[in-house]
Amino acid sequence: MYVPLLKNRTVEVSVLQQLNELGIFGTRVFPLIELVQEKTRSNNKRTFLEELGELLKSSPDTTLFLDFFKSTKLRGTTDSIREYITQSVRQPDFCIQQLKLLEPFNRQVIPVISYLSENIAFDRIRYENREYKALFGRVAFRIKVQEFDKVFDFLEPLIQKNDFIIFDIESTSPVSPVLKKYYSRISSCRKKIGFQSIVVNAHRPAALSNKDMTDGEPIADIDNSLRELYNASLMSKFNGFGDYACISAALPTTGGTISPVGIYYSYENNFFVSYRARVGALSEFPDYIAPNIVNSEYWKEYSDEHHRICPGCHEIVDILEGKKSGKNQAQWKMITMLHYIYTIYEMDP
Repeated sequence: MYVPLLKNRTVEVSVLQQLNELGIFGTRVFPLIELVQEKTRSNNKRTFLEELGELLKSSPDTTLFLDFFKSTKLRGTTDSIREYITQSVRQPDFCIQQLKLLEPFNRQVIPVISYLSENIAFDRIRYENREYKALFGRVAFRIKVQEFDKVFDFLEPLIQKNDFIIFDIESTSPVSPVLKKYYSRISSCRKKIGFQSIVVNAHRPAALSNKDMTDGEPIADIDNSLRELYNASLMSKFNGFGDYACISAALPTTGGTISPVGIYYSYENNFFVSYRARVGALSEFPDYIAPNIVNSEYWKEYSDEHHRICPGCHEIVDILEGKKSGKNQAQWKMITMLHYIYTIYEMDP
């Protein structure tokens, strides 16, 4: 099971919609959507959850996790994100009322119960567990490393067979010795109760920017070892793994400069390769970055069928053929995510 973590921002929602059309969600891929704002775009008539209801209605096999992003570090982000997250943090009933909109799809939606690391509200966790299970029948508990022992001690009596544990190791190395006892405890408890467990991480450092990348070279700062570790040794301890599909786990900030980079995933090497523009012009995307990706050894790893079906690769081909302009940084972030998620779906068992 692979769990890509997506916020309900414009690019990630587009990724969700395109991959959902391929019917890959609910088989081996189960997206976890972090809710950070009411609407994907401010001028949308419908809220994101209303749009999600339509998506679920049209795709009865799709199953996904929903988590209200929780943070008090909201300086520098947009007003809409700041207001929505503040409500989510301060008002438990706000979150419950929001998800009631999706009760008709209770077999497809798995609510995630998460918390603020700096202010763990155990009464709220107990309350949400009761209310969400009344609506959806099951929940996922998201636990972080720093406070693992005290949170897991509290959760163990609440966890039921059809629930999920999501162990969020954030930016901790998956092979850190610190994690061994936590892996073992989750595994032992899983064998006893029968729930499903998933380990997720933030494999791209929040401080990594496009200007730090080298043209045509693997990005050493993105540690994708969790995927290999899961396939090699964690399979017996967890039912799945997840990550942010080469996107930072941090909230976006307003502003920024143009620094064109395309990032392409190599499955054979399990790393991401950067293709950086020669100058800071958006025309570098179609004129330099797209041709370099297609002419690379990493593009040749994949079959013609993959390039045809994979929506990320298909987008690159459309740009090369002039069917789409490609002069958009957000579009290339979407391409990276589409190719990576589809590749994990296609290649991993």
